Amino acid sequence: MNIAKRSVLTILTALGCCLSLAQVPEDLANAKSFKALKVSSADPTGKNGDARAIAPGQTLTVADVKGSGEFTHLWMTIAAESNDHLRELVIRMTWDDAPTPAVECPIGDFFAQGPGSSVPNPYVEFHSAPVSVGGQMALNCYWPMPFKKHAVITVTNEGPKPVGAYYYNFDYRLFDRPQRDALYFHTQYKNYFPAPKGVPLTITEVKGRGHFVGTVVSVLANSNGWWGEGDDNFYVDGEVKPSSSGTGSEDYFCGAWDFGHTFQTPYFGVTFYDNPTKGGEKRGINNTCYRWHILDTIPFTKSLLFTLEHGRGGWDEDRSPLRNHYTTVGLYYVDHAERDGDAIAPYSKRIPSLLDLPGGK
Repeated sequence: MNIAKRSVLTILTALGCCLSLAQVPEDLANAKSFKALKVSSADPTGKNGDARAIAPGQTLTVADVKGSGEFTHLWMTIAAESNDHLRELVIRMTWDDAPTPAVECPIGDFFAQGPGSSVPNPYVEFHSAPVSVGGQMALNCYWPMPFKKHAVITVTNEGPKPVGAYYYNFDYRLFDRPQRDALYFHTQYKNYFPAPKGVPLTITEVKGRGHFVGTVVSVLANSNGWWGEGDDNFYVDGEVKPSSSGTGSEDYFCGAWDFGHTFQTPYFGVTFYDNPTKGGEKRGINNTCYRWHILDTIPFTKSLLFTLEHGRGGWDEDRSPLRNHYTTVGLYYVDHAERDGDAIAPYSKRIPSLLDLPGGK
């Protein structure tokens, strides 16, 4: 087996891909040079009180690890009074004592849950390569998250009600020395309530050396008209003309002809499609989509700008933008640990409410 094929198999397996060809890594029998460890909410007394409560406004430190290492798997499950706790709880990850967190995202959006499903269970079950959500509200993440000397992960309850039980198991490795080529895992979370007129949405804007690995977009339609006609554009290293430009939002998320229903694959899918009887072209619908750039990463050496045009009313004869509500998450690796851009908005500004904007005007 050549080196390229062996590398692909290793990457797929490390990310938990469900494809049969990647279930067992080729080097599984080889000696390992790292130490496998875990931080968890386990009861320190050895009894079964394994949950942690999080009061309104409280920040819970769930991991504080020193050394050269890498988080390889995050698992958590939550019992909370609020049906909107997936938006209210914010996970933050700070690498190597940076002044700002590299990851700062509501837990629901980080796990592609979007607006959630029906209450009292706001979770949507799906399975993909780096992120999966089990049927009983089990949140799993396999994005590799390296650090060179120190890692801190916190969860903050920005809602008005307490979280009665937050359970977690975070698996990580410690190495004898820092990984030479490892970059820092980042997210950029943004709200557009509503999308600005005549301006595409900025999903990610970053300076440095790295590569882009994923997108999550949630849409609340304020008016009739299919939102998915907006093109995706990647501007690499200061390009004036994008080197990668797509044919429409549903095409970027690897669907076609609207979505019609939810679906899931290792690398793309639709986790939420509000009321299929409405279709994707009606006011009030919710869509949540994900696209992981695992086998098609987008590298950059100086900078990256990734924009998404917001959907147009009608077809080519009527290309006026629809002013829907968008929540977006861009995921990438880059050579610096500090946050790119602004801190995320407070919870009160992360809740979209339906506007009366017929025709997108």
